[in-house]
Amino acid sequence: MPASPAPTAPAPGEAPPPPLAERLSDAARADYEFGKTLFRNGDFANAYIKFQSAYESSKDARLLWNMIACTSKMHRYRQLLSLVERLKQEDRGVLLPEDWATIAEVERNARALVGHLDIAVSERDAEVTIDGEPIGKTPLAGKVTVDAGTRRIRVFKPGFIEQVRVESVAPGVELSLDVRLARRMNGGKLSILASPGDRLSLDGEFLGEGQWEGIVPSGRHVVRVTAPGKVPYRAEILVQDDALSSVRVGLVSAEKPSGTPAWVWIAGAGAVVAAALSAGVLLLHAPEPEQAGAARRVLSEGRPTGFGGRF
Repeated sequence: MPASPAPTAPAPGEAPPPPLAERLSDAARADYEFGKTLFRNGDFANAYIKFQSAYESSKDARLLWNMIACTSKMHRYRQLLSLVERLKQEDRGVLLPEDWATIAEVERNARALVGHLDIAVSERDAEVTIDGEPIGKTPLAGKVTVDAGTRRIRVFKPGFIEQVRVESVAPGVELSLDVRLARRMNGGKLSILASPGDRLSLDGEFLGEGQWEGIVPSGRHVVRVTAPGKVPYRAEILVQDDALSSVRVGLVSAEKPSGTPAWVWIAGAGAVVAAALSAGVLLLHAPEPEQAGAARRVLSEGRPTGFGGRF
């Protein structure tokens, strides 16, 4: 481990700060000593945790120095810069002038290895996370500093469809992101499959011919399929949230050439099939007058700093 800077002589009448270990309580000292061992063995992530625990107990700024050393070794430069800001605010004269010269160099190197995201979101009070870490609610206070590399940005708010962006951030580059959140509609997917040329309608609105698929609001809807010379199909279907409902229809001729009524052979041929593919989807068939009693429907369906700890 690189040696810490040599301390300068204290000012006249001012005693030098005692060694770090002497300032710590038993529990904090145990964490600190364990952290030193982990650091020397190259386990910087767990060393950071131990130094952080010792710092929370003692608030000695020299432990922030050690935490900075760990983040440097792990190439977490955004976190390093955040710790440097804390060190500037919380040092009470424990660090020496040459220590601050080292910190300034570390900070300079780290700033060259991070990028910045300027995130604009269409909705207020949306949560923003980067690589799973909470950043805050919109509007964000300013640009977000991130480590260079591939970053995963997630923006979400109750009642809206969340947005996830994966962006490659280069060192020293500022990237602007414009995120638009769309309101979430309570609905499910409906698929209607009939024969080419069959006219499809939903709740009285014409959809197209042959087949159609789309998102519809949750609740009961009436599906109707018609074609010239064919027995019209009409069914009431219950669409549930985030579920898939599928209706497959095969229309039959209104009457056989022999004059046999259509209802005699519809069921036997299995020409009309309705399938609900999502669990719990209810299909209620309401036949039109000419179809009464005809069909049975089936339900189913960077650059390291070489920065050492303060021991």
